[in-house]
Amino acid sequence: MLAHLKSTFNMRHSTIIFICLIAFALRLGPLFDNRFHPDEALFSTWALKIARGENLLLAGVPVDKPPLLIYLTALSYFIFGQSELAARVPNLIASVISVPLLYQLARSLTPRPSSRSTPVGLPIQKNAESGEGEWYAESVIPALLLALSPFAILFAPTAFLDPLMVMFGLASLVAASRGRAGWAGMLLGLSFATKVQGLFFLPLILVFWSRQGNKETRLSVSPSLHPSIRFATSFVVIATCVLLWDRARGGLPFWVQQTINYGGIRVIYASELGPRLTGWLNFLPYFFGPIVGALGLIGLPILLQRDLTRDARTRAAWVDLWLFTYSIGFLALHWLLAFPVWDRYLLILVPVVALLFGRSLPVLLSSCLLVFKSLHLSFPPSLLLSIITLAILPFGVVASRSGYPIGGDHGANDGIERVADYLKALPPGTVVYDHWLAWELGYYLGDGFVYLAYFDTPAALADDLRVFAKDDARYVIFPAREAPDKVIDAIEQVGYTLTPVVTTQNRFGQTSFTIYQIVKRDT
Repeated sequence: MLAHLKSTFNMRHSTIIFICLIAFALRLGPLFDNRFHPDEALFSTWALKIARGENLLLAGVPVDKPPLLIYLTALSYFIFGQSELAARVPNLIASVISVPLLYQLARSLTPRPSSRSTPVGLPIQKNAESGEGEWYAESVIPALLLALSPFAILFAPTAFLDPLMVMFGLASLVAASRGRAGWAGMLLGLSFATKVQGLFFLPLILVFWSRQGNKETRLSVSPSLHPSIRFATSFVVIATCVLLWDRARGGLPFWVQQTINYGGIRVIYASELGPRLTGWLNFLPYFFGPIVGALGLIGLPILLQRDLTRDARTRAAWVDLWLFTYSIGFLALHWLLAFPVWDRYLLILVPVVALLFGRSLPVLLSSCLLVFKSLHLSFPPSLLLSIITLAILPFGVVASRSGYPIGGDHGANDGIERVADYLKALPPGTVVYDHWLAWELGYYLGDGFVYLAYFDTPAALADDLRVFAKDDARYVIFPAREAPDKVIDAIEQVGYTLTPVVTTQNRFGQTSFTIYQIVKRDT
């Protein structure tokens, strides 16, 4: 018996380690494929200011995010030097760590065979080994889904805030599942310190909270304090540090700046209902690919019907119903309030849906394979894991090649390094007009080279040339998506025109950027 338990323990941990290695390998592809998305460039520019010691508190900078990832990125720059790779290392590590964290959550939700009143899942032989195998499979499926998720793969090697926020949120839920209230509060605070949306993990604490293992000695003011007080105290300590940092910077609080940047949060107009719903739903197939996604959705009604009838009032039913309600509520909130329809906002939902599908897929398969029971044949849980892997892995491989339009940049900023190199070679102080690339150039170009002058409209650019331009060389940059015709028409009125001097191409052989020199027209 001892040898069997040791063998099961080794198999379980070997499998999780193997899944983590696959997750890491798949996340390496996009790490080198893509230039920074504008938001990645902005966050990384803030981190550079800290890493170089230029502005440790980011005073006077219109920061609209909490500071944790910004400072971790600055530390990565300090260690590895300025590079896209250095900026993406924290999230790459966080995304891989999220896989075993989700496994731990699934274990906490899946009763061991000895504690089950009603066996659930695959039609397997009724013995100790098969019962342990079934429990093992149901615990591993969510981690496997997260490891191979195209959505998670494409966000892992980015400098967005969301992967690190999700990792701390999952860690908080793991702590709650073990009854560690102080740790749960602290880790939720770190999720909030990464991004305000980390607070969306708070309702899930109710699902994963366990009274077992409440013997905390760390992060608790007194062992006699109620767990909710320990949780709140730990969270408030972290949140207070974030608020003190924000007030030390001066200026607008980051949450006010964020609201301004969003244009305010409001209930959407009736005309927005259809387009916004379509926009959010279009992201969902990238969670786990169309095959596993469809099978998981088909299995959900079967799972919920069982929870409302045969398994009513059990903890498993409560968990399933709450996770389902949370997922629907999360989508409805982002649909009906005027949040920007950005793919990264759904990254929180990927592990939640993975947990749901980890419970619905075995139920669906057991419903489809009842013939195995009548024939007294066993269906090894490892076969279910293999089926899921084969169903989702091809889509994970496509994601590892940046094959889906989610996550970071997918070619729009190809060639930005050549643009920056050309501008760096110009005489210091040369005026370069820009309307679209301030955040990207803030990172790739840096300070101390040309003078970047923002123009709002073609007429404003023409006015600036008429008043300030003399015989000095001036330039303007156009991304491929923007035509220069209106600018040409406007500046011709004041005696200037555009001459292309540099053109870059993206990975598809298409023009990505054009640098024009502004020259006087021949008269």
